[in-house]
Amino acid sequence: MFRLSLKELKEWVLLLLAAVLIALFLRGFVIEPRYVPTPSMVPTIMVDDRLYVEKLTPRFGTLRRGMIVTFLAPEQTGREDHLVKRLIGMGGDVVAITDGQLFLNGKAVDEPYLNEPMRSDFPEFTVPEGKLFLLGDNRNYSQDSRSWGCIDEECVKGQALFIYYPFSHIGSLWAQAMRFKTLIL
Repeated sequence: MFRLSLKELKEWVLLLLAAVLIALFLRGFVIEPRYVPTPSMVPTIMVDDRLYVEKLTPRFGTLRRGMIVTFLAPEQTGREDHLVKRLIGMGGDVVAITDGQLFLNGKAVDEPYLNEPMRSDFPEFTVPEGKLFLLGDNRNYSQDSRSWGCIDEECVKGQALFIYYPFSHIGSLWAQAMRFKTLIL
């Protein structure tokens, strides 16, 4: 029969306690899983995808156009959860959609990640300082900054990094954000 001494039992309890504290710290401040219940980011993120979101960039790094971010839902949405959208414009940027084409600071943006061509226009708009303009990749079926306006930079809680489930969708989202600069025509 296997028996633990009191000293060994204390060591196991301390080890398990340390593991739980490390896991809680990582989830609270570094990385956490998220579930996506809506089609607003299709085809980049599908309904029911699960992804990892890193939380360090909004706190200590630099937000960049093209990032897929999670943020607290604006009050106008009537929701109290987190949403996932692509960061398109930052303070001082001029955003417009004409004939289904996104323009950023007067330049057309090639958006190969879109689900389908946009069917609506959006008048030229200058993003206020300290604010962000966000759009879903499934533009024709996404409620985003076109309907509820810009969000405060502080509302961003993380950057979507990686889809981990379902296995058929596994892949990096971070690499897409890094290519965004090259998509401006």
